[in-house]
Amino acid sequence: AARLACGSLLALTEEVMAGRARNGLAVVRPPGHHAERHRAMGFCVINSVAAAAAHARAALGARRVLVVDWDIHHGNGIQRAFEADPSVLYFS
Repeated sequence: AARLACGSLLALTEEVMAGRARNGLAVVRPPGHHAERHRAMGFCVINSVAAAAAHARAALGARRVLVVDWDIHHGNGIQRAFEADPSVLYFS
């Protein structure tokens, strides 16, 4: 399930960045926002949002990325992934 969630979010990111979709919203489970680069945490195995944001920056030409996490609690994995990267703005 985690791999499918991450893959679908990467595919959606590619569609938006290529201009084939004007925008996108991925409502997937598990969310992944607690997972860190080298460890699962809080029922999150893969941080699909962090993967998509990094993919948009590294491979798809995005200069800046905004991540809005409206889960009821803070996504520490996303914060940790980008806290030193000024090109990604994350709020939860």
